[in-house]
Amino acid sequence: MMTFNIQRNVLALVFVLCVSVLVLFYANDSMSVIYSSLLKIENDPLDKKANYLVDSLKCKILNLDPFDDRVKQFYQRKNYQPCTQLALLTHTTTNSNVATLHVNTEAMQWYSSEKISCCYANITRSNLPNEFELSRCAPFEENVTITNDFVKVVCTDDNRLLIYENLHAPITIKNNVKAKLKLMGNKESVFSVLLMGIDSVSRLNFIRSLPNSHKFLVDHDWISLKGYNKVADNTYPNVMAFLTGYNEPDAFTKCKPKTVGGLDKCPLLWYDFRRLGYATAYAEDESWMSTFNLHKEGFKESPTDYYFRPYFLASATLETVKYDGLMYCTGPETSGERVLNLAKDFATTFIDNPSFGLFWMNSFSHNDLNGPSRMDDKIKQFLQDITNAGVLEKSFVIFLSDHGLRFGPFQDSFMGWLEDRLPFIYLWVPRGFIRKFPREYMHLKNNVHKLTTPYDLYMTLQHLLVLSGRNYNTTPSLACPKCKSLFSEIEADRSCEDVGIDQHWCSCTDFNPINQNAQIVQKAALYVLDQIHNTIRISRGDHICARFSLKKIVAASVSKNVKDTKYILLVIETKPTAKFEVTLMYKQRRTGPVFKVKGGISRTDRYALTSKCTNRPMLQKFCYCL
Repeated sequence: MMTFNIQRNVLALVFVLCVSVLVLFYANDSMSVIYSSLLKIENDPLDKKANYLVDSLKCKILNLDPFDDRVKQFYQRKNYQPCTQLALLTHTTTNSNVATLHVNTEAMQWYSSEKISCCYANITRSNLPNEFELSRCAPFEENVTITNDFVKVVCTDDNRLLIYENLHAPITIKNNVKAKLKLMGNKESVFSVLLMGIDSVSRLNFIRSLPNSHKFLVDHDWISLKGYNKVADNTYPNVMAFLTGYNEPDAFTKCKPKTVGGLDKCPLLWYDFRRLGYATAYAEDESWMSTFNLHKEGFKESPTDYYFRPYFLASATLETVKYDGLMYCTGPETSGERVLNLAKDFATTFIDNPSFGLFWMNSFSHNDLNGPSRMDDKIKQFLQDITNAGVLEKSFVIFLSDHGLRFGPFQDSFMGWLEDRLPFIYLWVPRGFIRKFPREYMHLKNNVHKLTTPYDLYMTLQHLLVLSGRNYNTTPSLACPKCKSLFSEIEADRSCEDVGIDQHWCSCTDFNPINQNAQIVQKAALYVLDQIHNTIRISRGDHICARFSLKKIVAASVSKNVKDTKYILLVIETKPTAKFEVTLMYKQRRTGPVFKVKGGISRTDRYALTSKCTNRPMLQKFCYCL
């Protein structure tokens, strides 16, 4: 009995001491214990032990090895290719908010044995969306102060032989931006946002092609959302989903991108950030195919305080080197590095002021599964640079893609199908935010293995405005009223239907292969051809587009574990040569199967050259020009 009493007293004493310690912690710093424990939560990058990335009754997303045998035949790491072996002849510096253009006099000897003369011209926006204006080229010697956003430098020798051309875009704090930042109250509570995008990179391909960048993110506690599912086919609707909360039809009908001035009136979130006092920026390389200009009118007015489209339009006029059909080099620099450098300069220029920037890269990733591997070390260096500069102390960085690769033979495989739907996304959360909002951070960590979408990201960006103390009312996503901020507790059991994802883009459904010669598959293929021909007819393309016939079934699968409704996933090849991917809902009736296209029909071969006879996007996708 005595032994029991002693044990009881010891336990009671331990309990009292524990309570006392907790009270002491909360009295001095109520969040310190929570903060410390949050940082210890593991973020296994590959989740090797789990069969599913998302595992709920409504959604099961398979967890595949990035180096699965099915991808080995398509994987080939590529080396970085510099655009010049010489040091750049010109560069800019910014001191005390004054930009200066310099000539690297030490490098002149490597360019010419003769005297070199340089001049610079100002680059400005044109009234036409796909053009820019260039001023007279003014001579300068070793350096000159520049006041324009963008300049072009041209250097020649005594024989007037062109030996060097380049562009520069030094970032200074403009007077109008300085004025609104001065009026912004309670700036110390505001968190900046930097969105960094790489087109067409899945989560698995990020791990494969960018291993050094991936390791940096994992080692530095960036958060990866494993169930982040795209909501539409290509870039525009997936970007608009997180900038407006609209689905693809609304992104066209409400924002009117094909009407001059339509996008200027669209409720893009960067307008809210700009109105509330943030410095805003938007840059995108490969300007001919940029998100808001491919088959669209773009912006009549600059949509952000710093708008880099004229810079990239001008870069395309320099000597270019193409890889995979895209402008990898524009002059002596890679297009991708131009975007990375602009993002770094913007973030560091506004390191002490609230900012919102979207920087998007297409030039090394859009057309080739292995293309991103060329830029692995450059991306890692960018991440290291903004970390060392202190950008991450008060900035959220959202590193993401719109979708995986959408074309080519890899897309014909099941793994390619899955990767297309699951782009990568990594989030950096400032330590100050974790200390101030531990509950919100815990919700984010708990949402890692849930089905999430760009609509949730739209809600998250708005939530950041609220958490930063801005006078702001969040607007639900029109396409997904149930979608929530990632800093909220998201339901564990979500379906694609719950979050506004059409069945065709849904990665939750598990499929089993089906005999390609089965009667149901053949009927489904003929139904798809009829739908394609109907689209061509409605688009008035009968007189310019060939009529397709079925060449072969490339792949066919049927959904499992669905009660009265089943889905067929079908990839077909036609004559003349084209490939189409489609998800069909079907029900078996007495008269035969009834099909319905769910989420549209995807074209998975490269069709730019065979559909040149039309510039209408919907017709282009289905047209093989006669």
